[in-house]
Amino acid sequence: MMNNTYKIILSCLALSACKVEKIIHQNPQDKPVIALVADAETEPVTSFDDAADDPCVWVNPTDVSKSTIIGTNKKEGLEVYNLEGKRLYSYKIGRVNNVDIRNEFLLNGEKVSVVTASNRTNNSISILTVKPTGELEEVAAKTITSNLKEVYGLGMYKSPKTDKLYVFMVSKKGNVEQWELFESNAKIDAKLVREFSLGSQGEGIVADDVHAKVYIGEEDKALWKYDAEPDAENNRVKVISTKDLNMKDDFEGVTLYDSGNGKGYLILSSQGNNSYAIFDRITNQYLGSFSLKDGGAIDGTNDTDGIDATSVNFGSQYPKGFFIAQDGANTQNKDSLHQNFKLVDWQKISKSLNLD
Repeated sequence: MMNNTYKIILSCLALSACKVEKIIHQNPQDKPVIALVADAETEPVTSFDDAADDPCVWVNPTDVSKSTIIGTNKKEGLEVYNLEGKRLYSYKIGRVNNVDIRNEFLLNGEKVSVVTASNRTNNSISILTVKPTGELEEVAAKTITSNLKEVYGLGMYKSPKTDKLYVFMVSKKGNVEQWELFESNAKIDAKLVREFSLGSQGEGIVADDVHAKVYIGEEDKALWKYDAEPDAENNRVKVISTKDLNMKDDFEGVTLYDSGNGKGYLILSSQGNNSYAIFDRITNQYLGSFSLKDGGAIDGTNDTDGIDATSVNFGSQYPKGFFIAQDGANTQNKDSLHQNFKLVDWQKISKSLNLD
């Protein structure tokens, strides 16, 4: 068996051998951070202190108004909310850190939505499906145990070439695994198909299923773009550094807003200055940043970890979808509450930053 020292040496050699490119951003000094107010928020998670972390959105295929928000409570498990922020279900499946979702996985002859989460209780990938009611059901064929010393960030990827479904996970040491999901006796199993290293601690991950890319945040250094196919070289592109204008470590959550036809926006949580940076999905050019300030009954966000965005038309409240962010310091007047998630109408973001 390969010892840990040898593994580290190989990882460092592989990282140094990779081709590295960098995005050159045009006139970033002309893009101040715009302060906005959230439109809604979820009920606080059931655990106190640093508990809420990462959200994803399940779109109900028959009635979008009954879609749900799935959020991690990293002390207990997953919590499910409706679009008004009311908690519907809680699942005490372990100390899950990050969560993601993909649709149309063929399981037992039916297409289902698959939810995966990085579970730090047993250093594994939790695998669930979404029932028509929005309830979750665990469907892992076995415990999918990672080789990472401590699982942390997680993001899913559906290949445009093969339609296969994958899970990327990154550890606190910056090592990355890519797992392929497959059906096994009406359950979902997984196999490890790729490993590489960022160099240091990472967490936020989002995959672009159209362009076959995966973006991973190296918390203290940069946001990186890699090819997402399992047989790809580990060459990477530096999208932006934590030292660039309007950026401040740690880099945390990363997500995509899909405008259709391969267009849209890449969004990054710049935790160190409580802001969210937006980039063009195709060119990765920096387009501007926004923050969420206190307003009325809903407070702003601080120390955001996970984020997500959807472009689905949810009717008059969110006709172009919404952005959702974890709030690390949920407050009400002078009271400090359990952490929660804030929602912002995408139209508000788009108009304020002149995106369309």
